[in-house]
Order: sequence, then C-alpha cells, then structure tokens
Amino acid sequence: MAASKLRTALVIGASRGIGRQIALTLAKNNFQVGVAAKTVVDNPLKLSGTIMEVSQTIKETDGFAVPIKCNVRDEKEIEVAVDTCLQVYNGLDLVVYNAGAIMWNKVVETPLKKFDLMMDVNARGAYAAVQKVLPYMLEKKRGKIILVSPPIYSRFFKGKTPYAVGKVGMTVLTHGLAEELKGTGVSITSLWPATVIESQVTVVKNVEPRYMRKSTIFADAVLSIANEESERLNGQALIDEDYLRSVGVTDFVQYRCDPDHEPPRMMPKTFPSLLVEEEDQNLNNIMGPKL
Repeated sequence: MAASKLRTALVIGASRGIGRQIALTLAKNNFQVGVAAKTVVDNPLKLSGTIMEVSQTIKETDGFAVPIKCNVRDEKEIEVAVDTCLQVYNGLDLVVYNAGAIMWNKVVETPLKKFDLMMDVNARGAYAAVQKVLPYMLEKKRGKIILVSPPIYSRFFKGKTPYAVGKVGMTVLTHGLAEELKGTGVSITSLWPATVIESQVTVVKNVEPRYMRKSTIFADAVLSIANEESERLNGQALIDEDYLRSVGVTDFVQYRCDPDHEPPRMMPKTFPSLLVEEEDQNLNNIMGPKL
C-alpha cells in the first residue's frame, strides 16, 4: 500500500523519451505514478520502450507505479487511465498530457488521414483527458494539469501548419480553460522545450548530442510546476528553460547532452501577447448568455 503522504500523478505518453523521464522524476519526488501509453510490447526496430519497463524501473528504486494501457485516440481508454489512478491510489493530484503525434509537412503534403491522427492524439486526446479529470479535481478543489504544447506565435505555423493546428489547439485549451478555473484551486499550464530534447526519435534520426538537452530539464520543469502552491501558473504557456530560470535554476550545463556544447535555442526569447484592448468586453448582452 502506498504511503498516504505521496501525491498521485498520471503521465499520459510515458513509455519513452520526455514522458518516461517525467514519470521517473515524479516518482523520485514523492509521487505515485500512473504510467500511461499505448506501448505494451517493446519494438526496438521502431521505438523502444514500454509502460511496463518504466513502471518496473520506478519500482526498482522503491517508487510506486502502475502501468496503464492507453491509446489516446480512444476516449474510453483515457477514462480507464484516470479511473485506475483514482482506484489504485485513491486520488489524483497531477495530470501530464505528453502524448503526441508529429508530422512536419506543408498542408499540400499532409493527407487528411495524417491530419486526423495528429488532431486525435494532440488536441482531441488532451481535451478528453481534461474533461475526464476536471470534475474530480473541481470537487476536491485542487489539482494541476500540464499539457505539452507551445506558446502561440506565428513562426511556429510555418512549414508545419497541419501539426501546428493541433498543438496550438492544446494551448488554446490552456488559455481558455484557465478563465473557467480561476479561484477553484485547479490550474492548467502548457509547457514546451526551449531546445531539442534527447529522445528515441532523435536517436533514430542520429541527431548530434551537441544540438540537444537531456529530458531531465523538461521533467524538472514539470516537477516545479507541480510543486507550485499558488494558482499563478494557471493559463500560462511556459518554456522549460525560461520557467526554471524564473524559479532560481542557474546551472543548465547539467542538462547538456554534450558537456562541451550549449545546444541552440529553437524557441524565441520573447512571445507576443494575445490580449486585446477589448479583453473584458462582455458580449452576452449582444449574443445572449451562452456566448
């Protein structure tokens, strides 16, 4: 039986890469973890890693983990993942939605089938996870949701518009839902890496270590957001490096894949504000109470 002082996290998309490291980092820092992903059988010829392997690694270091098969294109499997955490651990304090489908092509080069896949896994899957966990968190008046999605800015759309539609949609969910969550004790935050992060994909594509950071930087940012006691991060779209600097982290050499090279930043240093002058204008009188 898990100790009562432990908090509970559900990490969706946790079989490899960033998601795997998030699960490991949380488990080392007083979280019992639901390790959720669709991969239950290892396939080294494609992408190695399973929820069983991640869960076993956590247990070998005296942590608490339960593997949960979860294909995010099936909302019922997302519901099972949430329910499993609630049943096994009797609570759920944090949900990290890291599942993702990626294809960086132009519109004319992206078949509708591929677009549907990215929308299902990215925007729709995140929405389904949020909808499932929200009633529980609102009832308990506490909880954090973290979506792996970027700040909204124009350069992100270029050359990969179909992919951007889904990922930016996740960030719209963060900004919009945050308004509904004010004062509830529940918060939602988006988080995105400043540089390329080492993963199974970068290994397969033979990306040179000098261009990458270790996934521990992203996992440390997730942990810090999870430990934030206030609601100040509600609705924020954060960059891992920038956020960690804001809370006092100064040593980023520890995150280099190549100790002698600081990887180039792929994110802008500043992002545009999405606020408008009419931000607080109430249109209910014009369009009715449901607008």
